[in-house]
Amino acid sequence: MKLVHSADLHLGRAFSNLTGQMAEARREELWLALENQVAYCLDRGISYLLLVGDIFEQDYTSYFDLKRFASIVSPVDHVILIKGNHDYKLGNLQGENIHLIDDLEVLDFPKDHLTIYGLSWTGPLEPDLSRLRDLDVQGDGYKVCLLHGDFQARDFQKAEDFFKKMDYLALGHIHKGGQLTDQAYYPGSPEPLDISEEGDHGFLQVDLRPLRVEKIPAAKRRCHRLVLRDEETYPSKWIEKYGLKQEDFYELILEGPEKLDLNGKLIESFFHKNSYQVRVVDQRERQEDAVDFMKREDIFGDLYRSLLDKEDPSYPRARELFIDLTREIL
Repeated sequence: MKLVHSADLHLGRAFSNLTGQMAEARREELWLALENQVAYCLDRGISYLLLVGDIFEQDYTSYFDLKRFASIVSPVDHVILIKGNHDYKLGNLQGENIHLIDDLEVLDFPKDHLTIYGLSWTGPLEPDLSRLRDLDVQGDGYKVCLLHGDFQARDFQKAEDFFKKMDYLALGHIHKGGQLTDQAYYPGSPEPLDISEEGDHGFLQVDLRPLRVEKIPAAKRRCHRLVLRDEETYPSKWIEKYGLKQEDFYELILEGPEKLDLNGKLIESFFHKNSYQVRVVDQRERQEDAVDFMKREDIFGDLYRSLLDKEDPSYPRARELFIDLTREIL
């Protein structure tokens, strides 16, 4: 039994950080990503396309978008969707092969000995996984569960007996993708949706019993995060060193003391000409200030050092804000 597992297409996304023409082109590329998934199913004889939440941006989705979607996926035998936090208002999605799960639902496909369990978002709050405890899971057929949210492995303890009976947990919401447990996977978004979303993007091909999950890279564009230091200031070396691609996104981090000769505007201009979009993050001044605060023997030094070695992911940003605010005072 083979399935294609995708999520987080975000059809209709505004892409407000891009110019009007680029944003429109990017929106069309999301539709192309859906077409590629359908083509993949047809080429390999796969009858089930799982779309696990945030397939649409509900605030930018029209009746004609829903009709377009139904037309694109019509060649696939079974297209199963759940709703995520960006499309929980989704409705009027019609098609004989389309199964839209509105809340908690169980779909049986006896011909293929497959049962699919889905739990959709019905509002702005994440659905309660403990509701799955009451489902009667029987038989020896294939069992797949569709869920959308930012989960940790411990969350599945809320319905532990239910999840133990699943062959596969098809997850959505995390754009980077990856494996959460032995049978729980995020496919990531088919296309990077922000310049910071590095790595391969695409969808998953899933083989059940034994479980085999294969990442299918299919994104038209890729995001890169590059760190530039003082010895890398010559544009003639950048294309050779980084293999710049005109169709890709680049986030550039400038590091080192501020006095080093890194011309941020020159760098940004060069990458604009040799890539699709670029964002420059200049960290030089903060790094120099961070060294100064580490050396201080006063209340400012004590406060800064108290923000170090913390596991909380908010602390790096807290250190940046501390430097910016105290720079004004001092």
